[in-house]
Amino acid sequence: MCLSDAFEVSGGERKPLMNYVSGIAVDGEKVVLTDMLGAKKIVTGTLKSVDLTKNVILIETA
Repeated sequence: MCLSDAFEVSGGERKPLMNYVSGIAVDGEKVVLTDMLGAKKIVTGTLKSVDLTKNVILIETA
């Protein structure tokens, strides 16, 4: 099972948002992350990149 870690990118710095992300949905300016247990986190920002090899999700916030 390959799950990813999501990070907030702001001002060139990365801050962890959620571990074990199994789903991503984009709704306008909101990114909805879902982990393997079904917990959801809504982040206002833009999906910048998803690296499936390194299991890293980057979300750019203001």
